[in-house]
Amino acid sequence: MTAPTTSSLRRVIASGLLLVMGLMWGLQFAMLKLAAQGGHSDLTVLMVALILLSVIFSLIVLLRKERFWPGWHVLVFFTVIGLIGYVIPLLAALYAASQLSAGVLVLIASMSPVVAIGTALILRTESVSPSRIAAVGVGILSVALVLLPQFDLPNSGKALWMLVALLVPFAYGVESVYIARFWPRGLTALQAVTGETIVAALLVAQIFLLSGERLPTTLEGGAGEVAILVFVAAGVIESLIYFYLIRRTGGVFVSFGTFISLFAGIGWGIILFDETHNSLTWFAVVMLVAALVLAGKEPPAPDRPKPG
Repeated sequence: MTAPTTSSLRRVIASGLLLVMGLMWGLQFAMLKLAAQGGHSDLTVLMVALILLSVIFSLIVLLRKERFWPGWHVLVFFTVIGLIGYVIPLLAALYAASQLSAGVLVLIASMSPVVAIGTALILRTESVSPSRIAAVGVGILSVALVLLPQFDLPNSGKALWMLVALLVPFAYGVESVYIARFWPRGLTALQAVTGETIVAALLVAQIFLLSGERLPTTLEGGAGEVAILVFVAAGVIESLIYFYLIRRTGGVFVSFGTFISLFAGIGWGIILFDETHNSLTWFAVVMLVAALVLAGKEPPAPDRPKPG
């Protein structure tokens, strides 16, 4: 009787954390759009956010006495996840946010489980159940209902920006599986997210300096500045949960948090930007609910040692 109870408790905890993480993801996409409308350039928004996140995570590491000195293999790990976890998806989301609604943007991002399952199958990092494959199939169909009509409207100007936005699910889907497969031995979740954020900040800083832009010297307290601060606060929560869940459940299960973020993204889009959606979009949302139910039929995988 003990084993089923423990397994059920693990599943409830993992599902609850996945829910919180998905809600934070959806909020972040809305904040990216709000920040993009606040008068700051895309690079400035990303640079300020990464600096703040790096400082916060570094302080937490010091307070928890988890200081560490990464070797070369760990630095490579940080560089890869910094690129595909921060630099590529956030730049793509920022550039696309000014042209796409928050709801459509987060709907595109919800395709990351498709990429995660494909990557897991290629790398053979974990088993993929029929229910999860079915969930991905339903998810692809639901997203296609919204995306494909846009490509039939050459004068809409949305097709190119949707292609840019597709970099978001691609990067996130690959990242979750890569982290689960190549997690350095002995590295804690807090150390991993801190290293990733600092390296990402250093990578973006080089682009930022070459662009000739400058960091704002004062914060005026406008909607753009508030959006950046909320984005950072949500980022701290979702990043810690993200790395924790990857170590406990694997990269595929974590990627399904983007389905949850869909509802948060659409909800914030309606509240903050007065966005409206047609019946086809709402039907796609219903299909994503079905996909999420299929994905949740399989409990999270048990803890397992990570390769060194």
